[in-house]
Amino acid sequence: MAKDYRDDSLEEAEPLNGEDGGVRRAWTSGNRLRNSKPSWIWVAHAVLLTISLGSLALSYCIRSSTPSNLIMPITYSPAQSAIEYEIKQFDLPPVPEGPFVGEGPEVDAAWDHITNSMALLIRLSNEVGDTMVSREEMIKMNMDPNGALEITDPATGKRGFRVAVEVLHQLHCLDLLRQANHKMHYAPLGGDTSAPKHDLAGHTDHCIDALRQFVMCQGDTNVFAFRFPFNDGDPWPDYTTPRVCRNYEKIRRWAIDHTVAQGEDEPEH
Repeated sequence: MAKDYRDDSLEEAEPLNGEDGGVRRAWTSGNRLRNSKPSWIWVAHAVLLTISLGSLALSYCIRSSTPSNLIMPITYSPAQSAIEYEIKQFDLPPVPEGPFVGEGPEVDAAWDHITNSMALLIRLSNEVGDTMVSREEMIKMNMDPNGALEITDPATGKRGFRVAVEVLHQLHCLDLLRQANHKMHYAPLGGDTSAPKHDLAGHTDHCIDALRQFVMCQGDTNVFAFRFPFNDGDPWPDYTTPRVCRNYEKIRRWAIDHTVAQGEDEPEH
């Protein structure tokens, strides 16, 4: 009986090596293909995870490469949209020269172009001058609006607070010091240098201290070398070190576009 049982099993198994074997092989191949799909999904997930972790590590390395003491906090300014950085070199030869040095109409015109000092005096709406901000912007700048000069824009009728861009005041101060340095030329022409001695001294002292505080606030850490421009053995500073600067013309253009003319009832300031 055992022999017959074994023979019957072989007879039943033989068709598997014939036509039915092809069905078995086809089923086996399809089953393997279906079973292999999850492995490719896991590979894809692994690749994406690796990329994500790599990006995270790279981002961390970039942040870590910048010392925390060099991350500069930025205070709000309505002119922030005008800030654009560029690399520049100072043009400061041993013997001062250039369009901003000295006295005379051409030098005055160069200074007036960057400061529009006449516009500051007569508040021309189409020239660079003071602007206006809202109460919310005053608070955003940590400036108390209470007691500040509140004005009405003659062009729009909107109410706001009169403000001026600092760099224009700083350049005004430098121009005043230039004119005071050439007082014999400028005093007869009127203006700030023609003021009584005490008043002029007070004005120039104000400008000197304003510029002192600004220079110390900036704390320029660029360095300069020394060269021998006259070949006489005396070293002179070389100020042509590349520096990161804000594009002043962009800021000046913003100030022109946002100048708010002085209203009829606005007090002089």
